[in-house]
Amino acid sequence: MRRRLFHTGIQSLKTILRERTIPARPMSEPNQFRQYQIVQDAEGNNVELMRNADQVAVLAFDTVRLDFVHCHVLLQPLAQPQAFNSACETLRRNGHPLVARLVDYGVDEGNPFYITGNVDGETLRAYLARQQDIPVWLAVMVACRSLEAALAVCERGDYLADQPMECLRVLQTSPQQVMVMAADFRVIEGAAGRSAKTRLLKSNFERQGKFLKSFLQEQSGGGPTAADTLLPAVDFGELLGGCLTAMGPNMIGAVKELRNGLLRFAPEHLTGEVPTAQKPRALVAPLLASYQEVARGVVNLVRIQSQRLDMTNPYAMRGTLTRAGRQVWVEQVPPVRVCSARVGEVDRQLLKLSKKREFSGLVPVVLVNDADGITCMAEEVAEGVSLAELLRERRGLDVQETYLVLASLDSALSQIEKTGVPCRKLRLDDVYVLTGFAREDSRTAKLLVSKLNEWPAFSVTVRAHPSLAAMSCRGTDPGVLLPLPPADAPAGNTVWNAGWMAAAGRFLLGLENASGRAEPEAGGRERETVMRLLDDEIAKARDGVVSSRADFLARYARVVQHYDLVKPIGTTETEVVAAGARGNKQPPGNAKGGRRKGEPVPAVQTFAAASALTAAVDSATTLDSPNVGFAEVLFQSGGAQTPAGGAAVEADWMPGKDTRGWAPEGDVVPLWLKAAVFLSGSMVAGAVLAHLSGDAIWQKARTVMPEATPAVSGPGIPGGTPSPAPRVPSSALRVTPPDSPPVKRPSEIIEDPPASSGLSLKPPSGSGLRDLISEQGAGQGAKKPGR
Repeated sequence: MRRRLFHTGIQSLKTILRERTIPARPMSEPNQFRQYQIVQDAEGNNVELMRNADQVAVLAFDTVRLDFVHCHVLLQPLAQPQAFNSACETLRRNGHPLVARLVDYGVDEGNPFYITGNVDGETLRAYLARQQDIPVWLAVMVACRSLEAALAVCERGDYLADQPMECLRVLQTSPQQVMVMAADFRVIEGAAGRSAKTRLLKSNFERQGKFLKSFLQEQSGGGPTAADTLLPAVDFGELLGGCLTAMGPNMIGAVKELRNGLLRFAPEHLTGEVPTAQKPRALVAPLLASYQEVARGVVNLVRIQSQRLDMTNPYAMRGTLTRAGRQVWVEQVPPVRVCSARVGEVDRQLLKLSKKREFSGLVPVVLVNDADGITCMAEEVAEGVSLAELLRERRGLDVQETYLVLASLDSALSQIEKTGVPCRKLRLDDVYVLTGFAREDSRTAKLLVSKLNEWPAFSVTVRAHPSLAAMSCRGTDPGVLLPLPPADAPAGNTVWNAGWMAAAGRFLLGLENASGRAEPEAGGRERETVMRLLDDEIAKARDGVVSSRADFLARYARVVQHYDLVKPIGTTETEVVAAGARGNKQPPGNAKGGRRKGEPVPAVQTFAAASALTAAVDSATTLDSPNVGFAEVLFQSGGAQTPAGGAAVEADWMPGKDTRGWAPEGDVVPLWLKAAVFLSGSMVAGAVLAHLSGDAIWQKARTVMPEATPAVSGPGIPGGTPSPAPRVPSSALRVTPPDSPPVKRPSEIIEDPPASSGLSLKPPSGSGLRDLISEQGAGQGAKKPGR
């Protein structure tokens, strides 16, 4: 059956695509090649993406990974099969955020093919062809993004297509930003045989780059222009196409220089949005129902707030559940002609799991509804920010923040594995850092510009169900740096291994950027060691060596702990300069050493209890407070205390103030505090030893000693009166029956003094309480017969 699907899919695909005009025909079952279902439009025709002398390409849907792909079928047999396999394997192993992911390749019954991930936009040539005029700032952005995408392909080898304007696609990622991605690349030498001389002539590219730069400089007036300044799109497209065609792998330095030169014509701060006429068209959107039809399908269940298109999430509308009042995102579940029926099954599976509290790490699906032939689903709006939004604000996290996010993400990934949901891709847009506040809240905006260590608390939740944005391959997928595992991999081999965690760590640290523009920031030895750890783990994953997430996090924690232990307590001038180079500049204080009005209070960096890391001083006024004893906190943190609310309180003797006491140069702990803690500890230790030995003052105070009164008695003293017995507390006396004499132990018998001794001034021989009671009982027993 599987071989029949292979044969049927390829043959039907070639038969249909060889025809120049496809006649209208009734709806039929979609063709399927391996696990890839060919997408059909409303009339039942296959969606064609490209047609030239070398290949034809159609839009397909991966029924295993649940996302859209481009299926490229080569029309000619391979002249050099080894070169084809080598090129495809290189692109599959070395992915890039600006290059479509190479999913699969091979030869089936003499038909070479390769399958790439979807790029949800229109080609660069089609985008510029339907424009008459384009704003200068938008033209500069498109030119820079196009150079970056072509540069990403050239860095991996000589794989830039012969017609780059047809292979680069434009898509909008935010109201003011567009991105260009390489949807196709050259894996074989074309029939026309793109000349190697043209490709390798650096002077040709430099000449074309000067033409483009001069044109933009003339249109912009030599600097940033206003938002309404326009330029002809046809001339711009010809000059940009000439630069892209002349690019090659040996021109990386010249391409970067040209891109940096073009950035001078762009304004520093963009205002407004991309005009409606210049907005790129989505590729999958025309195959779906309109926003009005989706809103009518859930009119009795969800109150749609706005149908305005949001380019950060272009396929979803925000609304409120009519009964529960919960904020939700509503979107359509694609029909069977567009995607597999498995998507709806996964949504219903998540709907059942959302009712269980043990899966709190997954974004809940609260509604799946079928009405008027349209299936819609709704997910709850996460009260927090996604990692993509956090990185857009911060550009990158530090080493300790990255560990906190990865450790929290590990728990959510464990829930995905426990549920058995067929989730094989997680974008940075699908991972949410929950803060308890909505994204539009002003408190969330303040948290975005502060470190995660300074947040009161946060948790991580992930979107495990397939959304339209994820299926259309929008957003940033960390797994693009790794080769895809085979579709028929054993059930025990999970895609959420240490390699994926390392790839996500590179994006969190800012080493990889969704736009491909950010260069790695300079850092200390700790950052360099973590970079080597991530690179080694990714290299092992590319070679097929898989390790667990727990092992990776343990090694990451040991690296952070090692460098925290070797950090000095005092902050030197070199560390302050290094902190400034990393961008962690401390705002200057006033003349008295305090904070200026309106400045935030420096917060203490706290770690999760699971990290078990020993923290150290990171800057002059920002201190780390690990989970250690109270005395060790006083010696290490220097007086910074964190109340329950999470905000830090400045002590009077914190570093940077003039009243810190007798402290040596470079020491942040006053000498009097060390002496006080040492003396207090010594006193407590001495008290415990005294109590154990029985010599403590509070133990002796409880024993009342009898008065040593001399006993005057005996026949040798005439007229002498007997002395009263020693006064002993009644509670200490042992009560004995009156009819029986007291019983004495052999060791307690005391000999009576001789009669000739006269007056005896000796104290009682028994010093203990037991001996005293025995002696008193003996005296009473001797006097009883005389009465």
